[in-house]
Amino acid sequence: MTNREKYNFDYFTIKNYKRQLELAQKNNFVFVKFSDKDLLQKGRKELLWRHDVEFSPDIALKMAKIENELNIKATYFFQLHSEFYNLLEMHFSNILLEIQKLGHEIGLHFDAHYYKINREEDLNYFINLDKEYFEKIFKLELKTFSFHNTDKFILSCTDFNYGGLINVYSSYFKDMFNYCADSTGYWRYEVLEERLKDKTIDYLQVLTHDAMWSTQILSPRKRVRKAIQENCDRVKKTYDKILIDFKAHNIDD
Repeated sequence: MTNREKYNFDYFTIKNYKRQLELAQKNNFVFVKFSDKDLLQKGRKELLWRHDVEFSPDIALKMAKIENELNIKATYFFQLHSEFYNLLEMHFSNILLEIQKLGHEIGLHFDAHYYKINREEDLNYFINLDKEYFEKIFKLELKTFSFHNTDKFILSCTDFNYGGLINVYSSYFKDMFNYCADSTGYWRYEVLEERLKDKTIDYLQVLTHDAMWSTQILSPRKRVRKAIQENCDRVKKTYDKILIDFKAHNIDD
């Protein structure tokens, strides 16, 4: 068996991503948000659809537009301390605000490792620190956060709120909602399509990551590298454009 077959590379295309959303609608799931006050309505199939923006806000925007076309609202969690994108760069700031304008909720993707947190009591201070900065910069109100790169310690932090934000890894969501995630670019536990078709599931949380989905059929590593390269190409074009705008010489060999 090849890796393509074993890890189902064909599944993770943007085209199939849209098909999964349509499948959820076909199976009568109602898309809800973590901050909704009327969750867990009896007789209603509820779906929490979440994006942890890890590598490519550009791809996240493509996904947000697909959801908007289908009249679906999701939650997009952005990092302030990403190794792969700078949210304060105008290009990415504009993407965040465009996703919000499409009707999606913006959340904080909090990196406890950045602050070297290993005590639960420190979470309130640092999450609130990022929250206040985020809200002031982007002039919006955050309601929720997700942890970045979970480990044993982080998964033990299950209070409903930290730092004034709803914790999507809290016991409340873990106990009441089934879960499915595409972390690292393949289905390590449950397959999304099977979860969406399972008639015994009424409450489901789905976690997706931008660069794990591509217009081409690729391995997870190549999907991520493609997203990184596309951003590099954008930066190169930005440099060339800046010199043109300032009427400066762009000297090469």
